[in-house]
Amino acid sequence: MKIVYVTQRLPFGEGETFVVPEIEALLAAGHELLIVPRRSRDAVVHDNVGALLPRTRVLPGVGAVVAAVAGALAHSPRRTAGAFWRLRRTRPRRRAIANAVATAQGIWLAPIARRWGADHIHAHWAHLTATLAMGASTMSGIPWSFTAHRYDVFLNNLLTEKLRSARFGRFIAREMLEVARPLVAPDAFARAVVVHMGVALPPAPANGMPSRPTPVLLCPARLAAVKGHGDLLEAAGRLLARGIPFELWLAGEGPERTAIERRIDERGLREHVRLLGTVPHAELLGMYRDERADCVVLPSLHEGLSVALIEAMAYGVPVIATGVGGVPELLEDGAGVLVPPGDPDALTEALARVLGSATLRAELAHAGRQRVEAEFEVHAIVRELVRRFDGATGGARAE
Repeated sequence: MKIVYVTQRLPFGEGETFVVPEIEALLAAGHELLIVPRRSRDAVVHDNVGALLPRTRVLPGVGAVVAAVAGALAHSPRRTAGAFWRLRRTRPRRRAIANAVATAQGIWLAPIARRWGADHIHAHWAHLTATLAMGASTMSGIPWSFTAHRYDVFLNNLLTEKLRSARFGRFIAREMLEVARPLVAPDAFARAVVVHMGVALPPAPANGMPSRPTPVLLCPARLAAVKGHGDLLEAAGRLLARGIPFELWLAGEGPERTAIERRIDERGLREHVRLLGTVPHAELLGMYRDERADCVVLPSLHEGLSVALIEAMAYGVPVIATGVGGVPELLEDGAGVLVPPGDPDALTEALARVLGSATLRAELAHAGRQRVEAEFEVHAIVRELVRRFDGATGGARAE
C-alpha cells in the first residue's frame, strides 16, 4: 500500500519517536510512506529519523495553501464547501479557526496524495492532524483513519464527525477508548477500535540483570510537571536518607528543568542525580541494550500508553510506573510495578523493594519482556493496521 502519514512534527523536533517503530515496520513490510508533518520548523533531533527525511513532504506557507483552496473552489466548489461544512459543530467556537486552517492544509495535500497514488491517509493524533487528514480525504476521496493518544481524546475536537468520516479511529489503550465512549455518538463509536502502539523486539537478553553496587534508575521523560519528577525526587531523597545506594538519571528536557535543579539541591541529591538532557532515541535504546540501567521509572500524573515503558520492557529492563491512562493495561499480570500517582510514599517503597532485590528485578524483567512479546510487538500491530487501512474489520485487537 501507499500510505500518507500525517504527524504533528515527526521527523522534526523531540517528540513522536513512538511513531518511528510503526513507520519502520510499515516500510520493512514493503509499504510506501509519504510523511506530512503539520509543523516543520524544529530541528531534526533524533538519530533514527534521517531515513525518513526523503519521504517527508513539508507543508507550504500561507500563500500556497490559500491558492490551493482557491483552485479547489474553482474546480470542485461543492466538495470544497463540504470540507469546511464538516467543521460546523466545532466546540468551543474559538477552535474553528484552527480547524479551518488545518482543513485548508488538507485541501492542499489532497491533489498531492492523489498524484502520488495514495491508497490511504492516516493521522497520528485526533486533534488538528486528524482535521487535516479529514480535509484531504474529503477532497481526494482517499479513505483515512487516525490514531488517538490521550490529550487529543479529552479535547474532543469533532471526534464524532471524524469517526463517522474515517474508516476507523484507533485508540491506543482500552482506557482511552472508555474515555471516548461518552463523548461520541453511538454510531460513530462503532468505528472506534483498540490497536496498541508497539516496538521492535530486540534479541532477548542473554544474561541476567547486572549486579552493581550502586543501581541506576532511569526516567526517560520530558521535564514537564505532568511527568511527576517532583514525586520522584522526593522519593529519591527518602532513599538517600535510608542509606539505600542509587543513581538517578533523568533523560529529557523541558520547562521544569530549573525547578528540578532547585529540588535536587534542596534535597542534597546533586551527587546522586544526573540530568542527561535530550537523549537521541537510538542512544536511549543503546543504554537499554548495554544494560546501563537497572530499572526504568515513570511517575507520571497523566499518561496515555507509554512507549518509553514498552521499549524498556522489550530490552528486559524492569519498570516502575504510576497507574494512569493505559499503563495498568501495559503492566498487567505482573509485568511491572504499579504505584498510585502523586504518592511519594508508595513510590519510595516500590523503589526500595526493586533496588534491594536482584531476584525481583530479574522476575520483572522476564515478565515485562513476555508482555511486550504477547501484545506490543510492532510488526504484528502493523499487520493489523494494514488490514484496517485496506478496509478489513474485526480482529482480536478491536474492542
